[in-house]
Amino acid sequence: MAIPKEYDSNEIEEKWQDTWDMSMYHFDWKDESRPQYIIDTPPPYPTGNFHIGNSLNWCYIDFVARYKRMQGFNVMFPQGWDCHGLPTEVKVEEIHGITKNQVPRTEFRELCEEMTVGNIEKMRATMLRLGFSTDWSNEFITMEPDYYVKTQTSFVKMKDMGRLYQSEHPV
Repeated sequence: MAIPKEYDSNEIEEKWQDTWDMSMYHFDWKDESRPQYIIDTPPPYPTGNFHIGNSLNWCYIDFVARYKRMQGFNVMFPQGWDCHGLPTEVKVEEIHGITKNQVPRTEFRELCEEMTVGNIEKMRATMLRLGFSTDWSNEFITMEPDYYVKTQTSFVKMKDMGRLYQSEHPV
C-alpha cells in the first residue's frame, strides 16, 4: 500500500468518526452485575464555544470514564449544561449592547434562553466531534422543566429522609 504524499485530515477524521458508536457509552440503569461509577461534573455555562479550557477539563474526565469502563464498571458520564447565572446574563448584555435593566424582564430572559440554546447546540457538536465518551442519553439542561422537577423531587426526598437541617455557620 502506497503512503499518500499529502495527509487529508478531514478524510481520516470522517472515517474514524463514522466508526464511533455512541450507544456504547450509555449507563445501564438495570445492570446490577457490574459496580457503578458515577461521574458528576460541574456543567459548563453555554455562553460561547467549547473552548480549549473546557476541552482540557473534559479530557481528564473522559480518561477516567474510559479507564473505569475498561475495568468493568457501569459508568454514568452525563453531559449537563448550567444555563443560569451571571455568566449568561453578562454575555447577553455584551452581545446585545444592553443591560438587563434596559429591557423588560421577559425579553431579557428570552434573549438569555435563545443564546443558551444556540450555544448548547454548538458546544454539543464540538464535543461529539472530539469524541468524548459522554452518555448523551442522560444529558441535562438546567433551564428545562424536567430538570426542575428532578431537583425538587430530590430535595423533598432528602427532607423526608431527615438529611436536611438548618444551622448557623460563619460565612
